Amino acid sequence: MSKAQIITILVTLCAAGCHPTYRVHINGYAELTEPIASNAVMYVATDPNATNPIFERQVQAHAKALLRGYGYRLTETSGQARYHVDFQVGVRTESVTGYTPVYSPYFGARGGYPGRSLFGFTSYVPYTDTFYDQWLILRLLRPNPANSETDEVVWVGEAVMSTDRADLRETIDYLLVGCIEFLGVDTGRKVTLTIRKDDPRIMDLAKE
Repeated sequence: MSKAQIITILVTLCAAGCHPTYRVHINGYAELTEPIASNAVMYVATDPNATNPIFERQVQAHAKALLRGYGYRLTETSGQARYHVDFQVGVRTESVTGYTPVYSPYFGARGGYPGRSLFGFTSYVPYTDTFYDQWLILRLLRPNPANSETDEVVWVGEAVMSTDRADLRETIDYLLVGCIEFLGVDTGRKVTLTIRKDDPRIMDLAKE
């Protein structure tokens, strides 16, 4: 069974009443000299050269909402922040080619009467499935008041999930939830989160 067929079956099952879930893979790398205070002041930056500044601001707003939900304080002035947060998002395309078996029965006849299938044959039909690895890199920086270009990166979070659609607007909230759940944590290895569509954090972000 191809990946496309599996996805179709899962979508059909979810339409029958279950809540869709998404698997987000997280890696966290930390070089913190002290734990992040639960009420630390954060400044979430955007890229002034972003190709889509509207989407950039939407991601910023959702990141701020999640941080605020964890108890962090947000500021609009970078100089007042204990930590700066910046991010990058993107999509990688992967095509998978293979062959799926198709059975073709042969219907014969006995003594002039239609009969059951006497034999058949299996052929293999080529297929190509396209999948999209949607990713987010979230960084936590300790600012240098004298020179912003030398801000120290103290934590990097990487989140990725694979879907059959390339629209980041459908997945960015799951990537943000995964990264911010491990903010400041060195995971030591890849961690996989299963996040439901009815997760309170996802539902709250949908209202932003």
